[in-house]
Amino acid sequence: MSSTSSRPPTPRTRVWIAAGLLGVALCGCSSLTGSTAGGTGDGAGGSAGGANGGSPSTSSAADAPEVPATALDLERVCTDGLGYSGMPAYDRTKKTVHPAVLMNSPGDGWSQSEPPAGDFPKGWILGYSDKPADAELVVCVERTKASPTGRKCDMESDDGKPFTVSTYNTSYRLKVVEARTGEELSEHTGEAKSDECPMYIFTSDGEDKDKHYNEVRPKDYRKRVQPFIAP
Repeated sequence: MSSTSSRPPTPRTRVWIAAGLLGVALCGCSSLTGSTAGGTGDGAGGSAGGANGGSPSTSSAADAPEVPATALDLERVCTDGLGYSGMPAYDRTKKTVHPAVLMNSPGDGWSQSEPPAGDFPKGWILGYSDKPADAELVVCVERTKASPTGRKCDMESDDGKPFTVSTYNTSYRLKVVEARTGEELSEHTGEAKSDECPMYIFTSDGEDKDKHYNEVRPKDYRKRVQPFIAP
């Protein structure tokens, strides 16, 4: 089962279900995949010289275009507008799909999010098993504010123990950014409100399961990102 937003990597994720229904606990690890730069393995004698001998090659890893090793490295694109020169160039005039990585921040750090199948057309949003370096765009969704709704909901843990959840409405900022240049193409602010109790809540180790935040959903911003991802 997937959540619409992911949190910074934690060793365990737990799902709580509304009171009166079967409790479910899911444990697992969500790895963010990407090609990680390996060591150069330089020996004591260094690189072999050229015809003149003794001079190492002027080409090095530092000269190669920069790419993110994992999706977590794309945080700087969202926060500081700093792109990666080795990522694909974005050309909106090309009528094709321009793949994006979806990054989410609940206010305490950024992580990649993979929406459930069907929330976006295939190919729009890269998943955990895709290479983040293939993205042309980064979609940044950030929670900027939370306020209590005053609503309390009865829930059950996986072992059947009842507990109460307080719900919160949130404000969010949505940005579409070029991955290569860090240029911001679009920004939108909005609110996510609901007076309904959640069917499930997702928590990770260290999180307070007694709080539920209403978050912006993919269907709320599909049309805002479509002109950039699929013009």
